[in-house]
Amino acid sequence: MDVLKGIKVIDVTAYAFVPSAGGVLGHWGAEVIKVEGPRAPDPMRLLHNGSLEPGKAGPHFKHYSRGKKSIGLDLSTDQGRDLLYRLVADADVFLTSYLAPTRRKLKIDVEDIRKVNPRIVYARGSGHGPKGPDADRPGYDAISWWSRGSLNQSAMDLVGADWPTTQMVGHGDGMSGLVFAGGICAALLSRERGGEPLVVDSSLLGTAAWFNGIYMIDALTHGTRRAPKRAERPPLPEGVPSHFISALISIYQTSDNRFIYLLFLANDDRDYVDLCQRIGLAELADDPRFASAKERTANSGDLMAILDAHFRTRSFADWKAALAEARGAWAPVQYVEELPDDPQVLANGYVRPSGPDKLLMPAPAIQFDGEAGDPPRAPDFCEHTDELLAGLGCDPAEVARLRESGVVA
Repeated sequence: MDVLKGIKVIDVTAYAFVPSAGGVLGHWGAEVIKVEGPRAPDPMRLLHNGSLEPGKAGPHFKHYSRGKKSIGLDLSTDQGRDLLYRLVADADVFLTSYLAPTRRKLKIDVEDIRKVNPRIVYARGSGHGPKGPDADRPGYDAISWWSRGSLNQSAMDLVGADWPTTQMVGHGDGMSGLVFAGGICAALLSRERGGEPLVVDSSLLGTAAWFNGIYMIDALTHGTRRAPKRAERPPLPEGVPSHFISALISIYQTSDNRFIYLLFLANDDRDYVDLCQRIGLAELADDPRFASAKERTANSGDLMAILDAHFRTRSFADWKAALAEARGAWAPVQYVEELPDDPQVLANGYVRPSGPDKLLMPAPAIQFDGEAGDPPRAPDFCEHTDELLAGLGCDPAEVARLRESGVVA
């Protein structure tokens, strides 16, 4: 497959969503150069028993980073950055999953890269979009797309489940990466036709709004919702020890029977202490059962039981406010009809009114130079027949004969 032959992409990404966009571009024939730290490879390489041995990367890495070339550069050093800039000099696309604070620290933000190559398409992927209060918060498929993006609750609604599932992780990454690759190609086409080089943004949350758009429109137009019910956490599968399940990567029910999803992937001590303080359980930070990642893993069942009980003491809105500035990654499990009022959806224009009836609908999950565009209205039936036939050279009399004969409408 070589439809993008001759296109060069510099890929400074990690994990899944944004790397998958680079994988799609590589699959289509672009030269995609994946930049990893010499001592800090993409964590996806090592998942599922992967290793740094030749050919031994994890299967998910092989999926998301297909067709790429690999180089190790320490971008925190002047020499490493200089080598990156030399790669960038004749590239067509700079693709990154790093959030703004990291991009600025490493000097790989838009203005840094454009100094080296003014014609480059700069593509940024994130969990929640480039604007809004959560623009610089970590985002992942399970929380940003599946849960905050409403798909988790929609799946519950469709099958009548009372507890969210965590089993759809990966769908949002792959779908969002494919959408992002399409947006990058649109920016390349615009540039090749004489347009200015664009900054292209996409996000897991924006793609979720698009993906669940029909369900959102139906819910906003005539949907009704049953009151959420108190539910019990599903039991562990038979034979799975409790320490295989992390209390900090889990879903908790609130006093009003809504759900909060914690996704503290690193099980970092600082994230844990911060969580304890924010939720009013500061004493847990000093509990020897949970003093380190090792102890928290060994005693995950005890910690989960404590958190289960505690999250049921306050409402969904209360917990969203309490966790708003938390260090660790988390998300509310949102209703689809809540998407239009989500502050990140509002800030990034992911849902907008269209047509004279102001029907709310999602915009495509791509922003060009910070703008996604208002959804244009759909045409009325045969609204443009006369205009299009006139463009083919048909005069009004001929159009009238064609219409009378039933050839056109």
